[in-house]
Amino acid sequence: MYVVDIKTLELSYFSNGEPVPYKLKDGTIINIYPILVKDFPVYEWANQILQIRKNEINDIKIIQMTYLEYILSIIIKNNENKYQLCTLLNLCLHEDYVCLLDGNNKCYEKDGRPNIIFVDENNIITHHICPKDFDEISKIILFQNDINYDDRYISPDMRKEIEQYYKLKYKDLTPPTIEKKKAFVISKTGISLNEINNMVFRMFDQVYQASIDSEIYIGNKIIQASQKYDVKGNIEHPMFEVKKDPILSAMGGDAEVFENKIQQINNN
Repeated sequence: MYVVDIKTLELSYFSNGEPVPYKLKDGTIINIYPILVKDFPVYEWANQILQIRKNEINDIKIIQMTYLEYILSIIIKNNENKYQLCTLLNLCLHEDYVCLLDGNNKCYEKDGRPNIIFVDENNIITHHICPKDFDEISKIILFQNDINYDDRYISPDMRKEIEQYYKLKYKDLTPPTIEKKKAFVISKTGISLNEINNMVFRMFDQVYQASIDSEIYIGNKIIQASQKYDVKGNIEHPMFEVKKDPILSAMGGDAEVFENKIQQINNN
């Protein structure tokens, strides 16, 4: 469980595209910056390092590790994972000089636990991130850059059901690339490519979705006004629609079915 209040951060920083100041356990302050559109493809690749389901690995030693300890243990053997972590720290924290220590490194043994060390150009330590810091910073990064991010725990079996549901639902659709999304927003808003590239991705994603929703709404209203079609009920503008729970939707929209599944999981 993390201490940071995501809702407060959303109101004060996420919605304004501002960096989040975070006080590390060493007493120093570090800023967590939102990703820009031009950097999003690289960020999307790099943030896979935060998506590993460590506690689902069938190894008690790994389950007992902190997430940072586990990450530092795998990057020793995997250069891609190491590059992902360093890239993520550079993009989100704007830190260029990173030292990754696994707790056995003789050059830094503050508490015998794994740490990430930042240094300046003179090799002087400026910050160190302990496991708890890393957990909280990771959560901030994920919520900050994805307005739809959901950290609720879902069992592996239920997750497979949900993934299968959406796989079937969208089986005939191809997700647009970031380049196509940019082109669409340019065509609908007149915002230049340079302006889009330097826009905070979280806001761009909402502009893109709002543009799509607006077109669908107008199309549906035209159909509703036509005598050829019998459209039941009123068509609400997407801006005012109640947001659907993606997990509940995958369960057929039935809250009781969803609760029963959760109960079954807890009883096993």
